[in-house]
Amino acid sequence: MSMPPEIQAIQFTGFVLSVTFHIVLLFLIWTKATKQFGSYKILMASFSIFSIFYAFVEIVTQPIMHISGTGLMLYTSFSIFSKEFGHLLAAFYCSSFGLCVLFLSAHFFYRYTAVCSPRFLRMLDGLKVFRLLIPVVFLGLVMFLDICWFGEPTDFKSEYLSFKVGQIAAVFYTHSPSGSLQIFWKECIGMFIVWIILFFSISSIIYFAVSTFRTVYHHTKLRKSKKNCEIHRQLFHTLIVQSLIPTFILFLPTGFLLTLPFFDVKEVGRIANAPGFGACFYPALDALTAIIMIKDFRHAFFCCCRPRIPRVRVSSIPESMFTHLHS
Repeated sequence: MSMPPEIQAIQFTGFVLSVTFHIVLLFLIWTKATKQFGSYKILMASFSIFSIFYAFVEIVTQPIMHISGTGLMLYTSFSIFSKEFGHLLAAFYCSSFGLCVLFLSAHFFYRYTAVCSPRFLRMLDGLKVFRLLIPVVFLGLVMFLDICWFGEPTDFKSEYLSFKVGQIAAVFYTHSPSGSLQIFWKECIGMFIVWIILFFSISSIIYFAVSTFRTVYHHTKLRKSKKNCEIHRQLFHTLIVQSLIPTFILFLPTGFLLTLPFFDVKEVGRIANAPGFGACFYPALDALTAIIMIKDFRHAFFCCCRPRIPRVRVSSIPESMFTHLHS
């Protein structure tokens, strides 16, 4: 099933903006990040590279979600993929959504360590910062395998959802003609694992954010290390905005839609694809937030965008020349 041309145009626009802004951000991280950033610039660059990869996956997948009754289905718009590869691609797209949350929790943990427990930063110095990505990759892999396991499409799921295509499908329970409830535990357990991973990530973000905010505010009141406090404040505020944007345009709408099948909603319609629009522009907004909110990045970016006015050099004329002309 093909996607409407106007939606394809929106997705392509979001893809171009995402790649462009993240390439700019990577350049600014490489050239303008001061030593006060520490190893955090490596973490920022890693997330930026992941966001570019996420944008590629999103434009290739072009996912469409269908929710009806107690089931849901996600399928890719391109029909060139085989059924098996399309299933893996759709599962990876879904797990990359979880990776966004996990990456943010890793960022908040680093900021928490840098502000609240700086003595432990030596454990994350240089390339050691990639240690933070070990649980990110591990939990992302668990989510991917979990979605592949419980989201495998079957003839029963396609018949129940009245769709003959679909790379990811799940039906959580049904009512028999006699009125008895039949629960499909495989799908319920699989979705529960997804919720557990997301709940763990979001809870850690909230805890590290509150603790970091209290410490930054306390140090600002005491006027300790003004330069370090300023960069910590900028990076922390940037991270807060980078978390709020996907929360409202991606995480909350998707979480809401994933709970609807448990309430046996008969037909959701096109609103089921609302998070897809957020997914198109989220990587671009994430990079733009960092570019605008970090002072050194902002100055460099707007100086490059500002048209240069050629300067007219006026040479000085010796006063003796004027005396000679008037004499």
